Amino acid sequence: YSHESGLNLTVGYLNADDANSDVSYTDVGVTYTGVDGLTVGYGQGDVEQTTNTKSDESTMFAKYAIGSMTVGIQISEKDNETGNDYESTGIGISYQVNDDLTVSYGTNTLEKSGSNDQEAQALGISYTMGSLGIALSMNTVDNIANSATNDRDAYQLGLSFAF
Repeated sequence: YSHESGLNLTVGYLNADDANSDVSYTDVGVTYTGVDGLTVGYGQGDVEQTTNTKSDESTMFAKYAIGSMTVGIQISEKDNETGNDYESTGIGISYQVNDDLTVSYGTNTLEKSGSNDQEAQALGISYTMGSLGIALSMNTVDNIANSATNDRDAYQLGLSFAF
């Protein structure tokens, strides 16, 4: 369902059959775009990929663009009937300095019950000059897969030419 006020509602239903799922379930999502530059949303559903692996999953987000800046946040949760629960929080911001230069920063934390938090950060810069594009990103992730001994840093440089 979508309404000209900016409200959009989506509902999904899966009937139980042994080929796809052992349970019937319903997913629900709603987004709102009725304020200039703002988008907010929420979604919730049940998931069972194999027998006895049911989880309740939800996510909510907000994104706001004003002038040359865009800011966003997303918070997600996965509660498992058996096993570990997860919570994720991501925040991002981008700023278009001028027609040619954009700078962005993002961070994400993944919490797993009983484990170390996985934490990631990224900084990106892109510059366009005529048909030439240059992009640089610097990334760091600590406790990958929630393991205290698994950290990585990465750097990426990209060049593009339009003909």
